[in-house]
Amino acid sequence: MSQVFGTPRRPAYTVTRTDRLGRPISLGDPLPESKAILFTGPPGMGKTRELDQARALAAQHGWTAIRVEASARDPLENRFTRAISADLENLRARFGWLRVRKLRKTVRDLTQRARNTQHGAEVRVGAGAVQFIGKRQWDVTPQDNLGTTLNDFADQLGELAASKGQRVLLLVDNIDAASPRDLAGLNELAVHLEQQGRPVWLVAAGGAMATSRLMAASDRMSGIATTVTNQFDIRELGPMADHDLRPAVTVPLQQAGIRYQPEAIDSLLRAANGDPSRLRTLADTAVAFADPADGITIATAAAATARVNDESAVLYQGRWNRCTDAQKDLLAKVAAQGPNGLSMPAETQVAGPGHWQAIDEARQDLVARGLLREHGGERVTIAESGLQDWVNDYLDQTPAAPTPAGQELARTAQQGPGIAPVHPTGDRAALVSQVFGTARNPVHPVIRTDQLGRPISLDQRLPRGTSVLFTGPPGMGTSHELVRTQALADRNGWTAIRLDASPREPLENRVIRAVNQDMDKFRQRFGIGAARDLKKSLGELAVRTRNAQNGAEVRIGAPGVFQVVGKRQWDDAPRDTVGSTLNELADHLGQLATEKGEPILLMVDNLDVASDRDLVALTELSAHLEQQGRPVFLVGAGGELATTRLLGASGGQAGVETKVAHRFDIREVPPLTDTQLRQALTEPLRQAGIPHEPQAVDNLVKAANGNPSRLRTLASSALELADPQTGITSGVAKAAMAQLNDRSRTLYEAAWHNCSDAEKELLAKATVRGPHGLSMPAESGGRGRWDLDSAGQGLISRGLLRKSVGRITVADPGLQAWVQTRLGHSAAHAGVALPTAAQPQLSTGDRRDGRHAPGSPREHSGRTVNR
Repeated sequence: MSQVFGTPRRPAYTVTRTDRLGRPISLGDPLPESKAILFTGPPGMGKTRELDQARALAAQHGWTAIRVEASARDPLENRFTRAISADLENLRARFGWLRVRKLRKTVRDLTQRARNTQHGAEVRVGAGAVQFIGKRQWDVTPQDNLGTTLNDFADQLGELAASKGQRVLLLVDNIDAASPRDLAGLNELAVHLEQQGRPVWLVAAGGAMATSRLMAASDRMSGIATTVTNQFDIRELGPMADHDLRPAVTVPLQQAGIRYQPEAIDSLLRAANGDPSRLRTLADTAVAFADPADGITIATAAAATARVNDESAVLYQGRWNRCTDAQKDLLAKVAAQGPNGLSMPAETQVAGPGHWQAIDEARQDLVARGLLREHGGERVTIAESGLQDWVNDYLDQTPAAPTPAGQELARTAQQGPGIAPVHPTGDRAALVSQVFGTARNPVHPVIRTDQLGRPISLDQRLPRGTSVLFTGPPGMGTSHELVRTQALADRNGWTAIRLDASPREPLENRVIRAVNQDMDKFRQRFGIGAARDLKKSLGELAVRTRNAQNGAEVRIGAPGVFQVVGKRQWDDAPRDTVGSTLNELADHLGQLATEKGEPILLMVDNLDVASDRDLVALTELSAHLEQQGRPVFLVGAGGELATTRLLGASGGQAGVETKVAHRFDIREVPPLTDTQLRQALTEPLRQAGIPHEPQAVDNLVKAANGNPSRLRTLASSALELADPQTGITSGVAKAAMAQLNDRSRTLYEAAWHNCSDAEKELLAKATVRGPHGLSMPAESGGRGRWDLDSAGQGLISRGLLRKSVGRITVADPGLQAWVQTRLGHSAAHAGVALPTAAQPQLSTGDRRDGRHAPGSPREHSGRTVNR
């Protein structure tokens, strides 16, 4: 193969990927404000190449870059351990032997989850030729070392980098292959990096379904305002425009002295259809076919295209074989339309309620696999002309002749750019933080109130008991309430222990880690002796079973010269060690708090991802704290289903809920009112002296629709687009709204993909009702009434729908517009069966990739539901 164009990993000409505003998609210096970046896109669009460039950027600036590739058969911890071991010499040279030694221990413990330690004693009788020995060994604890997590690993690297004023890039490729456990770990790492603020960036790359899988990995399912959207700077790599790809062919040809006809390059670009990897294959083949004298002609380009298509036939057959029946039906219809494309709203409208979801799902899967390409959200075409010809030949069908609309579609398909970065970088990030503050510490904090007008935050209203639960839709600020509670504790010198629930390990392990990290504070506030006793309590918390063995030996011979040894060992009577629970730890903390005369707060975030076992432990702890009456407070934060899941956990094996929820001071964190949003926007702008039109503020507030995180993103975009003299005008506000909706497209697709059939039906119906909304469950009568009611609860809990006074509306105006475009207005109106109509039949089969098909029983937040 010719080396004219370099190699796929080291091309002779590097194309700079840009968004629609001309800003680079690739990482550069300065790095983004977000500490987690995700490159996504169909196969062949250059995601791995982006990680190559990120690694080169690190090498250029002398930063540390640790790169791994996710795998379904190997945990990320193992991969990072190998990567560190391979790069050990460079790390020692950069940071010193002693510092790296500590890092090496941290990394070694990544793969260590439980380790048994035993103590023993023996008695020897006899000093002559015969000795009798009696032995006994017993477990100290089955878990004397919990190991370390990816968060600990990142912290250690961050400390090393900060000591030298450097930065660290953690590069993770192919996250499509990662297990749900590893994806949950990446979510947790993204949150941790944002909270800690160390100079460590997580840079991941995955396919078009990567966002969807990250959303679902931690049981957060498909909510738009989840960890994925709040923490990850998502950058989609789509097809490239011809004018961007042309230099990747012409510049290397000119450097190699190979002649070419411009029309021949045009032919190769049309055959590549915006795919940089396919263009490289076509160009390499054209060079191989080129005549030394004439170079690459139109005939050469045609021959090269035909050869590549012929060689790709076996791949086309393989891709076709992996398609479901619905996907084959859709591919056949699209191929028959040729370059004109297929109108997807028309297809779904014809299918009717209960049946269009299978077509829509086939569309999304084929787009993710790179077989179909979307145009404007309505029409789809086959991405490769070679695959289109193969399908038509395979099915013996003749494609339709190009129409004027199809020719226009082909011309407009060359816009190329992907989605712009959502999060600010460099000076823009500094300006946004200067004007609005950070997401955790805003310049103008809003006093949140409940429906009765009472403050929600603990620093504004004290709890009525010893257990508090903040609940609310994604993005409404439940975690921020824990931040305010932590600040309250810090101001008063109280002890606050904060941790996140995790599907990766039990709650007890998380508590042990959190308390150990704050052990120095316990020593300072309560004394060395109290800290020592507390550490002992933590050790008991990890104990579950302890084993013991007895043994006997007889040694005959001269000691130190020659001995014959006969021995026998046997297990002692099995004995389970009771150990301790969170209740006993709370008693210990309560004693410390009582003696000190100040409260101790135990804060648990992300209850959505907690296991049923962990929720049982929390309900028991809440009851125990109420009974003891000591100044130890449990403060939790979770989503809309947190109360429901706690009720389920309280019933234990019987499944009959108790009144445990009454022990919690439940505080719902509702959407902000327009007045609150307006103040949060205008007050920082006024303080910063930035002009802003009232109509522009109204537009931004309306687009935020009560969501504070969405308002911040809109305000950041508006601030970036604003002219220093005129400030934020109505035009600027509209441009900011359009930008955010465009950038959010990949998030909408991911959220939509994770919806069940019933949820899609309901979301479509609510979309067409607009701000008027849908009365639920009154307007979903009939046999499927309660299925739709459950679907509504699922959508509300994930922040896709919003409930108010018996009605539901679409929470995100951008999502509403996206669904209307995807399905068409009439399709959305027909999306839900009306009271007199039959309930749509829901698919119950499994997909080829092992995921539950929409409508089948799936696990959500630790319980099985039928959507």
